[in-house]
Amino acid sequence: MRSLVTVLSLAALLAAGASASANGDGTSPPPAAAPAASAPPAAAPTASAPASPQDAAAARWCAPELASLPGEVCAFLPAREAPGPRVLVIFLHGVVQPDSGWQWAQQRGAARAGARHGVAVMMPRGRRGIGPKAMEDWWCWPTASAAQAAHEDALIAEWDAARAELERRAGGRFERVLVFGFSNGAYYATSLAMRGRLPVDGYAAFAGGSGARYLQRAGAQTKLRAPVFVGWGGKDPAHQDQVALAKMLRRLKWPSRSLGKPRAGHAMTDEQVDKAFAFLSGRRGGDKAPGRGRGAGSR
Repeated sequence: MRSLVTVLSLAALLAAGASASANGDGTSPPPAAAPAASAPPAAAPTASAPASPQDAAAARWCAPELASLPGEVCAFLPAREAPGPRVLVIFLHGVVQPDSGWQWAQQRGAARAGARHGVAVMMPRGRRGIGPKAMEDWWCWPTASAAQAAHEDALIAEWDAARAELERRAGGRFERVLVFGFSNGAYYATSLAMRGRLPVDGYAAFAGGSGARYLQRAGAQTKLRAPVFVGWGGKDPAHQDQVALAKMLRRLKWPSRSLGKPRAGHAMTDEQVDKAFAFLSGRRGGDKAPGRGRGAGSR
């Protein structure tokens, strides 16, 4: 199976700079992206397919093999579900340049993780016009408080509607809901967790998230403390943000685990994803499964 490192590192070339700033907006100017060694993976050609992945992405947000739900939300259902409670992962992408096709690489990496672990994956889309400098019109998540006030309620309503439709198609309710974020999506997932914004069963932040003071202040006041897993690569220029996040969670006595990979870059590795699932489902060292199957929904 192709590693998530390969798949998501391709997307990370455009997502490498979505780190948190001290003023609480969750963004800062990105470093220059390294040149890609190869083009993002293309969909299998069909008689009516656009000429390139870029043209295809302009016409369709979701990769062709994935289901489309209301609100431009993509979805994957595993051929075989894992035993135990039915699990839904809400995957929050990194920054995506419009019409680039890079969202497909991230979606496919998330779907591969879902297939390996036997869980459903829902992949919503961020908003344009709220990104960091030089990426302002890219697809991003509302990490700044002003953007949250303007967009967050609508985003969560979209997730709820998409989840309801996915449950209808899957033939039943998801008993446990996890939020996984990559890069910019990890910064937003961290914000959601520290504010107790969603009554979900756990979060995982990969190559993103920080221990900024405004997050610590929010976390100190939050009663809904869903467990958080933090993963980063030692070769990621912004990895100190994730190191600070892991330390902040420990200071807050927040249920958490972390795993840094010294040789990894701006990516999420298979091992990190496996450890996140193990921790958040209570399969590590006999830990009780965190959360109570509350499911996703606005607070």
